[in-house]
Amino acid sequence: MSDAGGSAPASLPRLLTGDRKTLLGALVGAGLGQAALAGVTAVSMPRLLDAAPGERWSWFGVLLLSALCMGGVRVVEWVLAEKLGQDYVHEIRVGLLAAELSDGRGPSLGTTIARTTNDLTAVRNWVAWGIGPMAGGVPLIAGVLVLLLTLHPALAVAVAAPVVLLGVVFGLLARTAFARARTVRTARGRLASQVSDAVAAGSAIRASGGVHRELKRLHTLSGKVRATAVRRARVAGCLRGAAVSAAAVATLGVVIVGSLYGLEHAVVATTITIVGVLATPIHDLGRVVEYRQSFLAARRILAPALARSETGSRRGGFAADRGIRDPAEVHVHELWVGGVRVPGLAAAPGARVVLRGPDRERSAAVLALLAGIDTTARAWVRVAGCDLGGLRPARRRRYVGFAARGLALERGTIARAVRYRRPESDHPVEPELDAVGLGERVRALPDGVRTTLRRGGEPLSIPERARLQLARACYLRPPLLVLDHVDDELGAGGTAMLRALLADYPGVVVLATDAPEDIVPDHQVWDLSSTEHDPRRVAVAGFRRR
Repeated sequence: MSDAGGSAPASLPRLLTGDRKTLLGALVGAGLGQAALAGVTAVSMPRLLDAAPGERWSWFGVLLLSALCMGGVRVVEWVLAEKLGQDYVHEIRVGLLAAELSDGRGPSLGTTIARTTNDLTAVRNWVAWGIGPMAGGVPLIAGVLVLLLTLHPALAVAVAAPVVLLGVVFGLLARTAFARARTVRTARGRLASQVSDAVAAGSAIRASGGVHRELKRLHTLSGKVRATAVRRARVAGCLRGAAVSAAAVATLGVVIVGSLYGLEHAVVATTITIVGVLATPIHDLGRVVEYRQSFLAARRILAPALARSETGSRRGGFAADRGIRDPAEVHVHELWVGGVRVPGLAAAPGARVVLRGPDRERSAAVLALLAGIDTTARAWVRVAGCDLGGLRPARRRRYVGFAARGLALERGTIARAVRYRRPESDHPVEPELDAVGLGERVRALPDGVRTTLRRGGEPLSIPERARLQLARACYLRPPLLVLDHVDDELGAGGTAMLRALLADYPGVVVLATDAPEDIVPDHQVWDLSSTEHDPRRVAVAGFRRR
């Protein structure tokens, strides 16, 4: 079935790979198995009707067993279709989240949630209840038509004609179904984005007396979702109604053919029973077009997002890990921020470098560059002689630790949060927690370091979360430590703690702070305000503590 919407964008991952080939083959086998069971019914039904009283129970048992097996095959078919759909959606979901987490240029939270729910549901429905029923239903319909040809050609024509007409109706309604699916998807995405942004800004909205305005806007967007969904339901109802009518007309056609050709009642009864087997797959086909067009609408959005993930992976390169020399020098060459060329950096082991710039945006962009976050800054960053831009994240995280103000913690245990940069390590996390002043607090929790963090870091307070971020950044002492105003959230005694922590840190520390003298008394300044065409480097000599 072609894309009724015309120009479709990039494609999604291949469906028929790995175990999914086996699953699809099993679905085809299930359809052929149902056709074979229908054949058993065709053979047994006339014999039951013509059998002597003593033999009827045997044929009745065969028919009953065939009916039960038919139900069992349908159960297996249902499970296989769900496995096929879920496996495919799992691959897309992981790729989609990788795209959103890797480059930071994704859409709003609401749109991301919509993609990972509504759009992926559309993909799952198409694979599980579109491709799945076709994989099982088409062989079943074809097998039954062949079986009817052996009974009487006119019976096969009576059943095939409504099915062919149903296909014509599907073709006529496909374009409309695609358009309706796109409008529903767009309306849902806008509503999800608005809800997410409104909830995030709830305090500001209440303080500004804007609750009524926001609710009015949400009411309007929700009404659009309702209206578009109803319009889509009209098309879906026509598709499903056409399928039901096709099955009913097929049964009526059998009765008419039997009457016109004077067929035996046993043959007519047998044919009606077989056509009854086709009713379910024909009804399923009524949903195929609906699911297909919803899938095409979702694909137009999901495919480009997945392409970003693949591009990011290729950009990550395959540079070999040359090993970490600890401590190690840090070099930043050819630094551009927002189209402006600014001074680079050459820092020796043990250096403490404080950023200073014309605005916080420039400093934040440079820190994000060092941390590996998507940013307007561009440069060659080398640590221990290794180009960080040529490393995959799994290797890059060995070189750089990062902590910043306002970062949320992912869901997981405290121990996992500390080891997040180096998940393969079994080095204990307790020393890192003690170093940032969290040791006693964590040990007082019922589950200690196995306590699960939820909703951005609960049950820890905001200062405790910032200290945990700092413990993660320092875990296993990466050669480069990047701190972005993390001292603003460390709470009481946080400045003294951070000063002691950095006093004997062996690597290079680059930080943005409003109180550099309190944290790193002996430091060099990386001045980002200069915009010379041929920028100088800030040469940082070996660090000497007072």
